[in-house]
Amino acid sequence: MEKEKITLPIGNNKALIFEADPGNTADLDFAKQCREVAATQPQSIQEFFIRLSNLQQQQSPETSRKVGRKI
Repeated sequence: MEKEKITLPIGNNKALIFEADPGNTADLDFAKQCREVAATQPQSIQEFFIRLSNLQQQQSPETSRKVGRKI
């Protein structure tokens, strides 16, 4: 399977390229998050990853599973 190349613009003259496997849902979810962050037009790579981290931390409580003790 050929990987999908996703170009994420950073500032005026930089870009990150992510190669996502179309058959891997984790890659596609990560690519969606990266596109959301790139849409906010970060001006540096550091700013991009800070925003990505913040987005992932906001979404973590919904996706994480609580592990409880069974009696």
